[in-house]
Amino acid sequence: MTDAPATRSTTECAAAKRAVAAGAVDAGVAGIGSVMQSLREIFAGLGATGRGKFWIALVLMILSGLTEGFSILLLLPVLKVILADGSGAGRLNLGDHHIAGFSLPDVSISLPVLLASFVSLVVVQVLFNRSKTAFMSDLLFDFTNQCRLSLFSALARARWDKITRMSGSELEHALTGEVERISTCGYYLLMIVQGIVMLLIYLIMSALVSLPMTLVMIIFGVIALTIMRPFRHRAARFGTLLQESRRRQFGTVSDFLGGLKSVRATNSEQKFYREFETLLYRNKHDAGVFARQNATGSGIFQIMITLGAATFILVAVTWLHLSFARLVVMLLVAMRIAPRFLGLQAQFQQLLQDLSAWRHVSKLRDDLVKAVDTSVQDHSAPVTFQHEIRLENVVYHYVGGAQPSLDTLSLSIEAGRVTALIGASGSGKSTVADLVTGLIRPQSGALYLDDRVLQPSELRGWRDRVAYVAQDNFLMNLSLRENLTALTQRECADDDLWQALDLAYASGFVRRLPDGLESLLGDRGVQLSGGERQRIALARAFLRLPDFLVLDEATSALDWEAQEHIAASVKKMARAGMTILTIAHRPSMVAFADQVYALESGRLIEAGTAEDLLSRKNGVFWTMMQKELTQSDT
Repeated sequence: MTDAPATRSTTECAAAKRAVAAGAVDAGVAGIGSVMQSLREIFAGLGATGRGKFWIALVLMILSGLTEGFSILLLLPVLKVILADGSGAGRLNLGDHHIAGFSLPDVSISLPVLLASFVSLVVVQVLFNRSKTAFMSDLLFDFTNQCRLSLFSALARARWDKITRMSGSELEHALTGEVERISTCGYYLLMIVQGIVMLLIYLIMSALVSLPMTLVMIIFGVIALTIMRPFRHRAARFGTLLQESRRRQFGTVSDFLGGLKSVRATNSEQKFYREFETLLYRNKHDAGVFARQNATGSGIFQIMITLGAATFILVAVTWLHLSFARLVVMLLVAMRIAPRFLGLQAQFQQLLQDLSAWRHVSKLRDDLVKAVDTSVQDHSAPVTFQHEIRLENVVYHYVGGAQPSLDTLSLSIEAGRVTALIGASGSGKSTVADLVTGLIRPQSGALYLDDRVLQPSELRGWRDRVAYVAQDNFLMNLSLRENLTALTQRECADDDLWQALDLAYASGFVRRLPDGLESLLGDRGVQLSGGERQRIALARAFLRLPDFLVLDEATSALDWEAQEHIAASVKKMARAGMTILTIAHRPSMVAFADQVYALESGRLIEAGTAEDLLSRKNGVFWTMMQKELTQSDT
């Protein structure tokens, strides 16, 4: 696959880039207030990891910074003193020397002891840095997991109507790639704090030697950081471009994998390849532009620091007339200060590059929190009913819909009986299923259990007694056993599993699988056929032993023999007291129902037993049966 990127995709990416760049000016470079707010939030997140981990990590980093210059080179002055003694004793007499006017104790140290002490100090330093690294890793993992869990929790608690309007691939990308960039934000923020503290320490040391020269260093450092401001803005813009590029890449890969069978069957691989290739080329181009700009900025910054060092020496020698000893000390301190300014610039630039991820995840989490489903937070006892589930004058209008999905709908689902919903696509059947399972709430009217309205605080308890099987099945890349027990709270023996599989007409093909109940199903159950996946989903629902079972086109992929077997199982469970709502386009899953409702544009247009409705010529149910008979004859 070596085709050049498609022109149309390139144009779309360029347009997206311009839009994102414009947004970055607002979101990434709008002002220091926005940046400072994000930094305060990250600080709060790091501080919330518990048990003072943030402050301990900060102290460890500062101590590490103070010891980073400790090396074998420190032995050179000591060795010079020992060798200059000329006695050949190989000893260091501390009493012959002083530091900053203070005499050292009159102690003589042999060279082997001195070297052993030095090695011991290096070992301690290595162990300390090892502990610091492990502690930092633990802190950043806690911080990252905290961010990921807070977003996951907000998603799990959001209203169903909010979730259905969101992009699944965008949510997956936020929970994986974007959160990892947030971890980078936390790391560089800690590095910046450490750098600032170390810079202050060295500046204080420098001021004790020469305050004027310290002021010269500060002025040049501030000027250099100010000149680099445009480059930091570009880093923020690139971060937003990178975020959009990765989001689009993730979406393309997700769409490709989700529809791989259809893509392969229609020879559409090249289309997805070209789209993905275009995104990668665009990302490479943006990264190249940023790398060149970043290299230019780094070069300018180094030139500024070098110019500052030259000015520093010139002022020290020609104006302040510092002694050689003080000049050497100042130069040594300056050699510690200059890298701090360089490091702060690089770290802050990297932080700004990844700060867009924090803003994106925070906004996504806040939007989900605002749309919280309060019923998810309640822990009510299981809710039951004795006689009926009733919708009374219910209205429900999806956001952006041209007309209500349900328009003053009233119907009753009697306990211990099978109720069927029929109607054309878009007639409101699945909306009824979402309402009676408590996924959404009536915008007008009410949902009754017997003679009382089901309250929002009872929805969680109600869902404990409900099982739902959709046309698109939810299967995981786990064993068949794990998939069966994934949605039930009770302990299930093998006999329970096989009984559920028998009811779903699935035990036969499961016994033929190489590993039986331990067989892996693959991603989304790809190792099974569509009909087999539906039967596993049905068995999983039966295993919950619900009071109320909703089958929403749950047998659409089954052949007539399997449908007849499952219809018999459904009737058997209804006779045992289970209440069942079946939604189907095929008469074999409707004809046995005790009550049939026909919907059109969210309104009830037919109601009665299957026998009654079959006698109404040209009615919805009669037409459905006639089409089924005609297809059978054909």
